[in-house]
Amino acid sequence: MTSAAIVPELLSDDSFSSAISGSTMAEVPDSRKHIELLVNCKTYPAVSTKYTETVCTGGVDRDGNFIRLYPIPFRLLDKEERYDRWDIIRVQAYRDTKDVRPESWHYAHGTPIEVVRTVESDKERWEWMRTVLFHGAEDLESQSLTNGLVEIEPLKFFWKPDKTEWTERQKNEIRQGSLMFDKTEMAERVPYQFRLKYRETATGRESEGKVLAWSYYVGFLRQRSKLGSDEAALAAIVDIVKGRIFSPKNRVFAILGTHSRFGSWMISAVYHVKKEICRQQGLL
Repeated sequence: MTSAAIVPELLSDDSFSSAISGSTMAEVPDSRKHIELLVNCKTYPAVSTKYTETVCTGGVDRDGNFIRLYPIPFRLLDKEERYDRWDIIRVQAYRDTKDVRPESWHYAHGTPIEVVRTVESDKERWEWMRTVLFHGAEDLESQSLTNGLVEIEPLKFFWKPDKTEWTERQKNEIRQGSLMFDKTEMAERVPYQFRLKYRETATGRESEGKVLAWSYYVGFLRQRSKLGSDEAALAAIVDIVKGRIFSPKNRVFAILGTHSRFGSWMISAVYHVKKEICRQQGLL
């Protein structure tokens, strides 16, 4: 197992260092560029005053850098711009002065998002993903990184109740949100959270956290519509995920990340790949 080398090229730049002293967000001069990345996760939507609802997207670029792309007003995008997991997309983005995490890029709103193609092959997906593989959270921290792929041994996947409604602050942001946004189509507040207890394969460190992947919660809503009850839908999602992450044929990885304001590690998504593919690519 190797650690990917991610170079936070702007963190040592004087213009960037001086810019972060301000309290409001601004675009870092000369940082805007086009980025092409393989999308490996979309997190559960967050409420935004400006855009009503935004999604944080994670991915890997062609140089083996993890990319955190935000804030994406996903439901405001044109249909041909609405990407899925394992799509390669091309976007225009820049560094901003409020988020100094090395993987973070601010989407340039109003610029097009091009869906280049979908990576269908598990082998090709792994070729991208293995470039951001680390031993564990401490390995990431030692390199001042805040996103990465870590191989894990799943111990328990389960659900627990969550808040049933948006907070008053979030409701106020919804009321002030974009006039272009049909608030009746806003993501329903799913009153449950899916959680994973796991052990890092390389270090033995055990942890537990909420899985932020939007697909789990969309899956719950679809299963509830199909099966007719919360209980049946929750059981269906747990069974589907367990079948994948506890399969003896698969190796399992957590896509870890940190929040911009809080240092604790979160599980952005879970990724699995056939052991045979790993062997073919030299990871035993």
